[in-house]
Amino acid sequence: MSSRTWLNLILVCVALLLGLVVFYLPGLEEGPVAPPISDLSADSISSIRVTRKERMPLTFSKTASGWQLLQEQALPASEFQLRSLLGIPGTRPARSYPVSALDLGSAGLEPPQATLLLDDTLITIGNTEPLERKRYIRLDDTVYLVNDIYQHLINADWTNFIERRLLPENAALQGIELPGLNLTLSDDRQWQLSPAESDENATAIQALVAQWQAANATYIRRYDGTATPASITLTFSDDTDAVTLFINEQQAELVLARPDWGLQYHLPANMRNTLLGLATPETAIETDTEPLLLDGSATPAP
Repeated sequence: MSSRTWLNLILVCVALLLGLVVFYLPGLEEGPVAPPISDLSADSISSIRVTRKERMPLTFSKTASGWQLLQEQALPASEFQLRSLLGIPGTRPARSYPVSALDLGSAGLEPPQATLLLDDTLITIGNTEPLERKRYIRLDDTVYLVNDIYQHLINADWTNFIERRLLPENAALQGIELPGLNLTLSDDRQWQLSPAESDENATAIQALVAQWQAANATYIRRYDGTATPASITLTFSDDTDAVTLFINEQQAELVLARPDWGLQYHLPANMRNTLLGLATPETAIETDTEPLLLDGSATPAP
């Protein structure tokens, strides 16, 4: 056997021995998992107040119908987005320090980058430290280093916290008024199309209704004033208020504006046919692109 072969065998044996030592060596057990920074239960929280250095403050209130963002009017808040805020007390830190051991100014905690008030519990959010990019969080007299998953909290506009579902949750859809056609749910729970078409459209009608019931925006932005007078009105069989959406003039994506809420829903372009699929191309979107004011009225002609 050649010397090279012997050398290769020796190296293989050494590698195996090292692997066995690492696997079986006592004393290398993982350290204890750090406890959460607080025992505050997310389910017990009923109000959230967020302040940021460069953004408007946000106030959320938990109601019987879900979380609401309190502005000039209450808007439905995204529970998916709020989940990360409510999860902060349960965060398990990588390390912790007494407040007296750190320069709070360098850590971005004095003044803070953001604050989070969960009922009466105040959590202060600072900078990220330079080595591991973990974020400083202060609760009472302790500063914690946690994984940095709160950047959106510091930088996001209020529209990022709005529920992306177009229809109110669990609302019973009764009517859909699109440009050029109406759908109405009859007393015998059958959808009626006006103007009337052949029975061959029954499947398409059911598909259209299902798409509206499940419609979610990809993202939401502030209303930019470019909606056309072409509108969509959704009515419900319960006490839920009717929803009126105005079609934005953009073609790259489907944008549906709610001037009364000061926001607009952005959906993929293919949703234009999905949500307006029974209308003809000529009636689906009007050519008049006169923008609307925030109260929903058309901008007066100069």
